[in-house]
Amino acid sequence: MKMLTIVCREEFDDFVLLVFIDLGVKGYTMMSGASGSGETGAVSGRRGWTDRNTLFIVTLEDAQMAALVTAMKGLRARLVEEQHGVEVPLKAFLQPCEVIL
Repeated sequence: MKMLTIVCREEFDDFVLLVFIDLGVKGYTMMSGASGSGETGAVSGRRGWTDRNTLFIVTLEDAQMAALVTAMKGLRARLVEEQHGVEVPLKAFLQPCEVIL
């Protein structure tokens, strides 16, 4: 089992959710309004909807996670292409996961 944490600007929420729908991912946690700083700049969460991040946490069996990771890589590539090669605020982090409760 693996857990994927996705961090993106809120403007990309619907794209991520469409990936979930397309792959039949029904269980996830979504946290809106996150702030922080990273490769694509600082986000305070104070200046309106374009200045906030969303965190998605998804836990899946390895086979289904592989499909989700592939789809997320495809989404990011498409968004970077649409931005003419400019980095987009969409990152994903994969880690092993063990259910304990």
